[in-house]
Amino acid sequence: MNVPFDILLALKYLAAITILAVVILTPAWLARQTGKSKQDMILVRLASWIFGWTGIGWLWSLFWSAKK
Repeated sequence: MNVPFDILLALKYLAAITILAVVILTPAWLARQTGKSKQDMILVRLASWIFGWTGIGWLWSLFWSAKK
């Protein structure tokens, strides 16, 4: 077993998980920054979590969070 390779592989997966989490949580963060109501922020967050795995669902929640 090659220890440096295992550490590099673990870091690669950690970076991928971090990037994925940031991308999925971006609409919720934008909703907070644009001053959406609490109900709209919850709906954007739920849409991002539930439909975020589809590109259309994620874009829809991103659009909903960014418009004023």
